[in-house]
Amino acid sequence: MTERLEPPSPENLDEVENQDRGNSRKTVVFLLSLLVILLIVVSGLVVQFDRSNNRISILESRFEEKLNSAAGKEASPASGDVSPNSDANLFEAPNNVDSLISIVGESVVDVVCGDGGGTGFALDIIPEGDDAKSVLVTNYHVVDKCWEDGIGITIRFGETLDRETRGEIVRADPENDLALIEVDVYIPVLKESEVFAKRGWWTMAIGNPLDSELGVTLDRYVSFGYIGYVLDEYWNYTSATLNRGNSGGPLVNSRGELIGINTLASSGIDEGIWNIAVDSAVLCVNLLVCDE
Repeated sequence: MTERLEPPSPENLDEVENQDRGNSRKTVVFLLSLLVILLIVVSGLVVQFDRSNNRISILESRFEEKLNSAAGKEASPASGDVSPNSDANLFEAPNNVDSLISIVGESVVDVVCGDGGGTGFALDIIPEGDDAKSVLVTNYHVVDKCWEDGIGITIRFGETLDRETRGEIVRADPENDLALIEVDVYIPVLKESEVFAKRGWWTMAIGNPLDSELGVTLDRYVSFGYIGYVLDEYWNYTSATLNRGNSGGPLVNSRGELIGINTLASSGIDEGIWNIAVDSAVLCVNLLVCDE
């Protein structure tokens, strides 16, 4: 005999429906919780990915900087750079002599005192006068008459020394044959060597010598040589030729750094040939207050 199935009573139907609803709610809650967890995990991965990208970007940037730095070092010449940071070999001529002449020449001026004169150059010295913008160094014997008579001097400057301004002698040191002049125009300054010159250093003298036979001044005339001897850290003997009119001009090394002020020159069968520059450190004897 087949068992007869009885339909559920209304009370049982409510119970079953409530159970189904409860299960559905649990399922929804579970799915929502799972979705939240997934969202949290994904968000964490995104943040981590962004951080990783940032780290990668920083590393790539640093790597690129190193590459550029290395490329810059390789592109820089071993010598011939007039920069204070140059690694030029001071015992050899610079690779780019033309550039050195041009840069050093910007600091060189022509000093005119009455019927005479010589050479001067700008150095990194703070002017004393209110309107002064540059301080020039020269030899005392170039401006001695103007200093003693209180006469102003004329300074010729510019690329072709075609511009003029008045100069005032503010300090003089006859004993060491040096003088300081202030002008109201800005002239590029030379950097001074931090060490004394040594025998064998390559040198360049630059100045405005007078060719008496032709009656012309050879503006920014250059001559090259080597330091033959340094006497008492005062006299720099060089084979770079000095002529009349070179007095007061700079003697520089292969980096374009000032090592001396061209002061004396003599030549003859008996005396020999001597070209001497007073070391720039001598400026500190009577003219400047310098750090020890």
